[in-house]
Amino acid sequence: MTERFRHTLQEFGVHKGLVPPCRVDTLTIGPGAVVAQVRVTRQRFYEVRIGVPTFGKQVWTAVTGATVEEESTTAAMLDGQVPDDIERFFAAEDVPLFPEPREMSLDCTCPGTRVPCDHLVAGLIAMADEFEAEPFAIFALRGRDQTALLDEIGRLAGARVTAPPAEAETPGLDEVMDDFFGWGPAGDVTNTRRPPAGDTRGLLDEVPRLSATVDGTSVTELLKPLYRVFTGQE
Repeated sequence: MTERFRHTLQEFGVHKGLVPPCRVDTLTIGPGAVVAQVRVTRQRFYEVRIGVPTFGKQVWTAVTGATVEEESTTAAMLDGQVPDDIERFFAAEDVPLFPEPREMSLDCTCPGTRVPCDHLVAGLIAMADEFEAEPFAIFALRGRDQTALLDEIGRLAGARVTAPPAEAETPGLDEVMDDFFGWGPAGDVTNTRRPPAGDTRGLLDEVPRLSATVDGTSVTELLKPLYRVFTGQE
């Protein structure tokens, strides 16, 4: 997976077989920066910094969303493995996962003016070696450490598995008008029989009784004669 990055380093004159006259004591990879302590002699060392842009929320949201769409990729990532073709998810967002020369800012505390100096060369080689030993380090450099990235992938994958099935499409009003006043027990939407002609039951019997009264008589009872007249039952 890191072969492309090693090819990028060749543009700086850096290759795997190169052995600069110094040694990297410590290497720290964090969001947007690789910092290394490079020892020249027993008493003298320099600090090198390799700056790289991080990805914003929009890129990470798109990448993690695309990742969980593929079960094999999701399973590998959650198992602590980075698939060799992981770069394609970033390429789909028009961003390179591994830093390109134009992206990297190189700095060293040594007094020399050559860039990259021997200390930066040592730092770049150590950086590539770290990506091979710990593949999740490249994500940390781009703004998502392993814990945060896998938590997000796990959350999205879990939500995708447990998502409720889509509800059946609600029929249009024109499809149910014939049965809109179907007669049957409450909740029985399959019984569409209408009350027989002359049946005194009607809509007023289907709604909760009105609490209002007139001279002690329920408004519901007072309205029933009118309902029977309107429906031709009298």
